Amino acid sequence: MDKNTVFSKTDAGREALTNRPPALGPRLRSLLIMVDGKRRVEEFNQLLGGDGAVALLEQLEQQGWIEAPRAAAPVAPAAAAPSAVQAATGAASVVIEVLPLAEARKGVVRFINDQLGPMGESLAMKVEGCKTAAELQAQLPRIRDGLRNMKGAGVVQQFDQAWASRLPPA
Repeated sequence: MDKNTVFSKTDAGREALTNRPPALGPRLRSLLIMVDGKRRVEEFNQLLGGDGAVALLEQLEQQGWIEAPRAAAPVAPAAAAPSAVQAATGAASVVIEVLPLAEARKGVVRFINDQLGPMGESLAMKVEGCKTAAELQAQLPRIRDGLRNMKGAGVVQQFDQAWASRLPPA
């Protein structure tokens, strides 16, 4: 395992923290709580002393509770992506893919959890409860306020670039 790998919780991992399945013992649960999408394997080794984190991280990954970041998928050309919104910027154009509601909701929840951890749980639950694109759009001011208050304007800008522009229209 590469010592620079950064893991983040999966939806199953966040659910496991709530449900406490038998396979998630106290040591694994403690490590799962610490997985925040920012710490590298090397940092976990320092926290746990030695290389003890590697085996535990591998267990969490095998159970599907954490994942390493995947390579970004290439953006489809505008002609091949009927669900894309194209914004002209001078001579060049930028293609922003609008995501289906379920995928957008899942991504927003993941962003909130990765950025805010347990502090963002109530906000993430509100987003998970959105049944329509309009409900999800209505949560944007609350999401931005929460991110700004806890992490600063830079994280709000990251959120807007990564997710807000890709949400389905209301």
